[in-house]
Amino acid sequence: MKNLVALTYPQDIHRHVHGLWRCEPIRDSHANGGFIHDIVEQFASLPRLFCDTTNDRLERAHFCSWWGVSMNRTYDNPAIEDLYRLHEMFHSAFMPYFPGIGFDAFHRKMEDNELKASVCSEIRVYFELPHLRELAFEHPIYADRFLSDSSMQTLWQRNKPVAIETLQEARRDVMFSKPEHEMDLAERWIRRFALQNRQWSTCWYDRYLDIEQHMYEFQIRALQGDRSGAMAEHIGWIEAQAGEDTDDHIPYRQEAALFANIYWSNRRRYEAQVPAVAKPG
Repeated sequence: MKNLVALTYPQDIHRHVHGLWRCEPIRDSHANGGFIHDIVEQFASLPRLFCDTTNDRLERAHFCSWWGVSMNRTYDNPAIEDLYRLHEMFHSAFMPYFPGIGFDAFHRKMEDNELKASVCSEIRVYFELPHLRELAFEHPIYADRFLSDSSMQTLWQRNKPVAIETLQEARRDVMFSKPEHEMDLAERWIRRFALQNRQWSTCWYDRYLDIEQHMYEFQIRALQGDRSGAMAEHIGWIEAQAGEDTDDHIPYRQEAALFANIYWSNRRRYEAQVPAVAKPG
C-alpha cells in the first residue's frame, strides 16, 4: 500500500471519483445525476481512502474495499477499468458492519455483498447504460442472456426494483443451486468463484472481528458528524497495520499472503479457459 489519498467530505470524493472515470457513458452518468452518481453518492456517505499497490501479487485480491480503501488498478480498456472501480465502490458503499458477528453469518454477509456488487457491475450497469456494452467486451458475456431476453427487458422497463432482485436471484442460483451439468462456462466460473469466496473468509477467521469492530465504530463516528476525526483515527489504524509489514507496507499481510496463492491459482485456470480475459494495462 502506497500513495494514500484521503478524502473526508462528499464533495471531495465526488470530484476525485469523477476524475478517475475513463469512459464517456460512466463519466456522463456521474456528472448528470444518473445511476453512477447515485452509487458514488452512497459511497461518499463515509470518508474514503484511495491508494496504489506495493506488491500486486499480494494485494490484488486483498479486498481492502471491506476496510474502507479503494485500490487503484489500470486496464488497457477504459470501460473495463471503470467497471472494476464501480465494482469496488459498490462493495464499500453498501457494506454493513456488525461487531461480534458469528463466522457463518459473516461469511453470508460477505457473499451477499459480493453477489450484489457483481450484479451491479456485470449485469445491471448494461441495462442502465446500454452504450457501455459495446465498449466493454467484444466477446459474449454472462449479462448478454439477460440483455437479449425480452421478458427481462419488460421487467426492467416496468418494474426495475423487481428486475434487480430477479437478476440477483438468478446469479444466486448459479452460485449455489443450479446443477453443474446444466451450466455453461460462464456459469461454472461463477460457481467456482463463489467457492473461492468461502476460502477467502476462512483466511480471515482469526481476525475478521477486528475489521468489523473498527469499521462499525468508524462508520458511526463519521455519520454522527465527526468525519475528520473518524478519518484521522481510521488512517492511524490502517497505517498501524501496514507498519507491521516492513517489506511492502501491506495491512494484514498474513491474510493477504494466505489468500494470494488461492486467487492466482484460480486466475491461471480461468485465463486458460475463458477467451479474451481483460488484462491490466
